[in-house]
Amino acid sequence: MRIGKRQMEDNFIDITDLDQKIYRVFSISRFKELITNKELVLVNPKKWDDPFENFFLRANAFDEHGDSVSLGNIARKWYGQCWTFNSESDAMWRIYSHQKDGVRVSTTLRKLFSVLWDDKDQYAGLRYFIGKVSYQPRGEIEKFMKEHSFLDMSIGGQNDNFAKLLCIKRLEFLHEAEVRLLANDTEGSRGDKAGCYRVPFDYTGIFHDACLDPRLDEKEYQGIKGEILGLGCPLPITQSELYKVSFSPIRLS
Repeated sequence: MRIGKRQMEDNFIDITDLDQKIYRVFSISRFKELITNKELVLVNPKKWDDPFENFFLRANAFDEHGDSVSLGNIARKWYGQCWTFNSESDAMWRIYSHQKDGVRVSTTLRKLFSVLWDDKDQYAGLRYFIGKVSYQPRGEIEKFMKEHSFLDMSIGGQNDNFAKLLCIKRLEFLHEAEVRLLANDTEGSRGDKAGCYRVPFDYTGIFHDACLDPRLDEKEYQGIKGEILGLGCPLPITQSELYKVSFSPIRLS
Protein backbone atom coordinates (compact mmCIF):
# COMPACT_ATOMS: atom_id res chain seq x y z
CA MET A 1 0.00 0.00 0.00
CA ARG A 2 1.35 3.42 -0.96
CA ILE A 3 0.77 6.18 1.60
CA GLY A 4 0.02 9.51 -0.06
CA LYS A 5 -0.40 13.15 0.84
CA ARG A 6 -3.60 12.64 2.81
CA GLN A 7 -1.83 10.26 5.18
CA MET A 8 0.98 12.77 5.69
CA GLU A 9 -1.51 15.43 6.71
CA ASP A 10 -3.15 12.98 9.10
CA ASN A 11 0.13 12.72 11.00
CA PHE A 12 0.02 16.37 12.03
CA ILE A 13 -1.14 16.46 15.66
CA ASP A 14 -3.36 19.39 16.74
CA ILE A 15 -2.10 21.48 13.82
CA THR A 16 -4.39 23.25 11.35
CA ASP A 17 -2.00 25.56 9.46
CA LEU A 18 0.68 23.35 7.94
CA ASP A 19 2.55 26.37 6.61
CA GLN A 20 2.89 28.17 9.95
CA LYS A 21 6.45 29.29 10.72
CA ILE A 22 8.43 27.60 13.48
CA TYR A 23 11.84 28.28 15.00
CA ARG A 24 14.73 26.55 16.73
CA VAL A 25 17.99 27.70 18.30
CA PHE A 26 21.05 25.52 17.64
CA SER A 27 24.40 26.05 19.31
CA ILE A 28 26.99 27.15 16.77
CA SER A 29 28.79 23.80 17.11
CA ARG A 30 25.59 21.83 16.39
CA PHE A 31 24.70 24.13 13.53
CA LYS A 32 28.12 23.66 11.95
CA GLU A 33 27.73 19.88 12.30
CA LEU A 34 24.35 20.08 10.60
CA ILE A 35 25.84 22.02 7.69
CA THR A 36 28.87 19.76 7.37
CA ASN A 37 27.17 16.39 7.85
CA LYS A 38 23.89 17.33 6.16
CA GLU A 39 21.99 15.50 8.89
CA LEU A 40 19.09 16.44 11.13
CA VAL A 41 19.49 14.70 14.49
CA LEU A 42 16.54 13.69 16.67
CA VAL A 43 17.19 12.33 20.16
CA ASN A 44 15.47 9.94 22.52
CA PRO A 45 13.22 11.85 24.96
CA LYS A 46 15.19 10.34 27.85
CA LYS A 47 17.88 12.89 27.00
CA TRP A 48 15.50 15.80 27.69
CA ASP A 49 15.69 17.40 31.12
CA ASP A 50 12.06 17.10 32.20
CA PRO A 51 11.51 13.71 33.93
CA PHE A 52 7.90 13.80 32.73
CA GLU A 53 8.98 13.46 29.10
CA ASN A 54 7.50 10.30 27.55
CA PHE A 55 5.83 9.80 30.94
CA PHE A 56 3.60 6.94 29.83
CA LEU A 57 6.25 4.63 28.40
CA ARG A 58 8.71 5.44 31.20
CA ALA A 59 6.27 4.44 33.93
CA ASN A 60 6.25 1.10 35.75
CA ALA A 61 3.83 -1.38 34.16
CA PHE A 62 2.24 -4.52 35.56
CA ASP A 63 0.54 -7.43 33.83
CA GLU A 64 -2.68 -9.17 34.91
CA HIS A 65 -0.72 -11.25 37.40
CA GLY A 66 0.81 -8.22 39.05
CA ASP A 67 4.26 -8.89 37.61
CA SER A 68 6.41 -5.92 36.61
CA VAL A 69 6.82 -5.38 32.86
CA SER A 70 9.29 -2.96 31.29
CA LEU A 71 8.20 -0.73 28.43
CA GLY A 72 11.76 0.49 27.95
CA ASN A 73 12.25 -1.30 24.64
CA ILE A 74 9.31 0.62 23.19
CA ALA A 75 10.33 3.93 24.76
CA ARG A 76 13.85 3.64 23.34
CA LYS A 77 12.50 3.55 19.79
CA TRP A 78 10.98 7.04 19.96
CA TYR A 79 12.98 10.13 18.96
CA GLY A 80 12.14 13.80 18.80
CA GLN A 81 13.34 17.31 18.14
CA CYS A 82 11.84 20.41 19.75
CA TRP A 83 10.87 23.59 17.89
CA THR A 84 8.78 26.59 18.89
CA PHE A 85 6.12 28.88 17.47
CA ASN A 86 7.82 31.84 19.21
CA SER A 87 10.04 33.79 16.85
CA GLU A 88 12.20 34.85 19.79
CA SER A 89 12.24 35.91 23.41
CA ASP A 90 14.83 36.88 25.97
CA ALA A 91 14.26 33.55 27.75
CA MET A 92 14.76 31.58 24.55
CA TRP A 93 18.18 33.11 23.89
CA ARG A 94 19.33 32.69 27.49
CA ILE A 95 18.17 29.06 27.73
CA TYR A 96 19.37 27.78 24.37
CA SER A 97 22.30 30.11 23.71
CA HIS A 98 24.27 29.80 26.94
CA GLN A 99 27.52 31.17 25.52
CA LYS A 100 25.82 33.70 23.24
CA ASP A 101 26.63 31.32 20.38
CA GLY A 102 23.11 30.33 19.37
CA VAL A 103 21.89 30.26 15.79
CA ARG A 104 18.12 30.61 15.37
CA VAL A 105 16.70 29.17 12.19
CA SER A 106 13.17 29.31 10.81
CA THR A 107 11.11 27.07 8.57
CA THR A 108 7.50 25.90 8.31
CA LEU A 109 5.78 22.85 9.77
CA ARG A 110 5.25 21.38 6.31
CA LYS A 111 8.86 21.84 5.21
CA LEU A 112 10.27 20.40 8.42
CA PHE A 113 8.01 17.36 8.33
CA SER A 114 8.96 16.69 4.71
CA VAL A 115 12.47 15.90 5.95
CA LEU A 116 11.12 12.78 7.69
CA TRP A 117 8.20 11.81 5.50
CA ASP A 118 8.71 9.30 2.71
CA ASP A 119 5.77 8.67 0.39
CA LYS A 120 7.40 5.43 -0.74
CA ASP A 121 7.45 4.02 2.79
CA GLN A 122 4.22 2.09 3.31
CA TYR A 123 4.73 2.35 7.08
CA ALA A 124 5.37 6.10 7.15
CA GLY A 125 2.02 6.64 8.87
CA LEU A 126 3.26 4.61 11.83
CA ARG A 127 6.70 6.15 12.04
CA TYR A 128 6.58 9.92 11.56
CA PHE A 129 4.62 12.66 13.33
CA ILE A 130 4.77 16.36 14.05
CA GLY A 131 2.65 17.84 16.79
CA LYS A 132 1.77 20.91 18.79
CA VAL A 133 2.53 20.44 22.48
CA SER A 134 -0.43 20.49 24.88
CA TYR A 135 0.28 21.87 28.36
CA GLN A 136 -1.61 20.24 31.22
CA PRO A 137 -1.60 20.36 35.03
CA ARG A 138 0.47 17.65 36.67
CA GLY A 139 -2.66 16.29 38.34
CA GLU A 140 -4.34 15.76 34.97
CA ILE A 141 -1.33 13.86 33.66
CA GLU A 142 -1.26 11.61 36.72
CA LYS A 143 -5.01 11.05 36.46
CA PHE A 144 -4.62 10.02 32.82
CA MET A 145 -1.98 7.45 33.74
CA LYS A 146 -4.25 5.89 36.36
CA GLU A 147 -7.22 5.68 34.01
CA HIS A 148 -5.54 4.30 30.89
CA SER A 149 -3.73 1.05 30.18
CA PHE A 150 -1.05 0.23 27.65
CA LEU A 151 -3.69 -1.63 25.66
CA ASP A 152 -5.84 1.52 25.54
CA MET A 153 -2.97 3.38 23.87
CA SER A 154 -1.85 0.63 21.51
CA ILE A 155 -5.24 -0.66 20.35
CA GLY A 156 -5.60 -0.41 16.59
CA GLY A 157 -1.83 -0.43 16.10
CA GLN A 158 -1.75 3.08 14.62
CA ASN A 159 0.97 4.47 16.93
CA ASP A 160 -0.58 7.96 16.92
CA ASN A 161 -1.64 7.68 20.57
CA PHE A 162 1.96 7.31 21.68
CA ALA A 163 2.95 10.26 19.48
CA LYS A 164 0.21 12.36 21.08
CA LEU A 165 1.49 11.45 24.56
CA LEU A 166 4.90 12.74 23.54
CA CYS A 167 3.20 16.08 22.83
CA ILE A 168 2.06 16.58 26.43
CA LYS A 169 3.99 18.67 28.95
CA ARG A 170 3.24 20.26 32.29
CA LEU A 171 1.79 23.78 32.55
CA GLU A 172 5.08 25.10 33.92
CA PHE A 173 6.50 24.88 30.40
CA LEU A 174 3.69 26.79 28.69
CA HIS A 175 6.03 29.64 27.75
CA GLU A 176 7.89 27.35 25.34
CA ALA A 177 5.00 27.22 22.80
CA GLU A 178 6.56 24.03 21.55
CA VAL A 179 6.08 21.83 18.51
CA ARG A 180 7.74 18.43 18.18
CA LEU A 181 9.11 16.48 15.25
CA LEU A 182 8.80 12.78 16.15
CA ALA A 183 10.06 9.51 14.71
CA ASN A 184 9.44 5.95 15.84
CA ASP A 185 12.27 3.65 14.79
CA THR A 186 9.96 0.66 14.49
CA GLU A 187 12.64 -1.59 13.01
CA GLY A 188 15.44 -0.36 15.27
CA SER A 189 17.61 0.30 12.24
CA ARG A 190 18.29 4.04 12.35
CA GLY A 191 18.67 4.96 16.03
CA ASP A 192 22.15 4.54 17.50
CA LYS A 193 23.45 3.53 20.93
CA ALA A 194 23.85 7.19 21.89
CA GLY A 195 20.09 7.71 21.55
CA CYS A 196 20.30 9.67 18.30
CA TYR A 197 18.27 9.28 15.11
CA ARG A 198 19.97 10.80 12.08
CA VAL A 199 18.10 11.90 8.97
CA PRO A 200 19.72 12.97 5.66
CA PHE A 201 18.97 16.64 5.37
CA ASP A 202 19.40 19.36 2.76
CA TYR A 203 18.98 22.37 5.03
CA THR A 204 19.24 24.85 2.15
CA GLY A 205 15.78 23.91 0.93
CA ILE A 206 14.23 23.84 4.40
CA PHE A 207 15.63 26.70 6.50
CA HIS A 208 14.72 30.27 5.58
CA ASP A 209 17.52 32.10 7.39
CA ALA A 210 19.98 32.09 10.27
CA CYS A 211 19.82 34.66 13.08
CA LEU A 212 22.55 35.13 15.70
CA ASP A 213 22.35 36.00 19.41
CA PRO A 214 21.38 39.64 20.15
CA ARG A 215 23.99 39.91 22.94
CA LEU A 216 26.99 39.55 20.62
CA ASP A 217 29.10 42.63 20.03
CA GLU A 218 29.84 43.54 16.43
CA LYS A 219 33.22 41.76 16.36
CA GLU A 220 31.76 38.56 17.79
CA TYR A 221 28.83 38.68 15.41
CA GLN A 222 31.06 39.10 12.37
CA GLY A 223 33.33 36.30 13.58
CA ILE A 224 30.53 33.74 13.93
CA LYS A 225 28.94 34.90 10.70
CA GLY A 226 32.28 34.36 8.98
CA GLU A 227 32.54 30.83 10.35
CA ILE A 228 29.12 29.93 8.97
CA LEU A 229 29.77 31.52 5.58
CA GLY A 230 33.10 29.72 5.47
CA LEU A 231 31.24 26.41 5.45
CA GLY A 232 29.40 27.43 2.29
CA CYS A 233 26.11 28.26 3.98
CA PRO A 234 23.93 30.21 1.50
CA LEU A 235 21.30 31.30 4.05
CA PRO A 236 20.78 35.00 4.86
CA ILE A 237 22.59 35.61 8.17
CA THR A 238 21.52 38.40 10.50
CA GLN A 239 21.70 39.31 14.17
CA SER A 240 18.63 39.54 16.38
CA GLU A 241 17.66 43.13 17.12
CA LEU A 242 16.09 42.26 20.47
CA TYR A 243 18.57 44.43 22.38
CA LYS A 244 19.09 47.11 19.77
CA VAL A 245 17.16 50.02 21.20
CA SER A 246 17.09 53.57 19.88
CA PHE A 247 15.48 56.08 22.24
CA SER A 248 13.70 59.08 20.85
CA PRO A 249 15.03 62.38 22.23
CA ILE A 250 12.97 64.06 24.92
CA ARG A 251 12.40 67.71 25.64
CA LEU A 252 13.55 69.26 28.88
CA SER A 253 10.59 71.63 28.86
